[in-house]
Amino acid sequence: MISPSYASLIVDLALKYIKENFGFEGVARSLDELEDFLLKIADDYPVEEAVVYGIYKGESMLAGAVGPICRRFGKEAPKKLVQSLEATNVLKESRGLYDCLSKYKDILVKIGFIKNEDLVLEDLGDEVLVKLGGRCTYLNVCTQLNKEEVRDVYGLMPCGRLIALAGIAEASLNKIFDAKLVSYNPPNCSGKIFEYKK
Repeated sequence: MISPSYASLIVDLALKYIKENFGFEGVARSLDELEDFLLKIADDYPVEEAVVYGIYKGESMLAGAVGPICRRFGKEAPKKLVQSLEATNVLKESRGLYDCLSKYKDILVKIGFIKNEDLVLEDLGDEVLVKLGGRCTYLNVCTQLNKEEVRDVYGLMPCGRLIALAGIAEASLNKIFDAKLVSYNPPNCSGKIFEYKK
């Protein structure tokens, strides 16, 4: 659960992003109203950008860096995608992080969501090096957040694609995973997915 002040900030920042990037004013006073508004324009605009901007920028403003709240939001959507693709059982049979991410990549390639070369995985033992390419859902919002110097707790650009992959691994392997950007060159970035250990 997020605080009312953070929820309000997400709404305000998302509406600001819509105005600056899509050229019109939206009205919403709550997350539910924001969701209703975004659903009405989703066919014409990449509304997920506005939500990501609100969440990332909001946490950065309140906490000084992108951290656990953004990671929680970023990991939930891919978990639902896996369920909708009925891939949960396939991924739960994975023998580890690399195997899990490889199976997920195979599913995305098979349904035509990505090309094989858009996601290159390298097994490094305890972690997986991920080289990204192709179409990036977060490209516009990522470059704007970079200009505004929004950073994660490592002092690096947060990467929504890497966080989503960590979410897939969490949902499949019942462990906590994290993501860290190694090279920022959108959409051709690279990073590491690894198990979070206290």
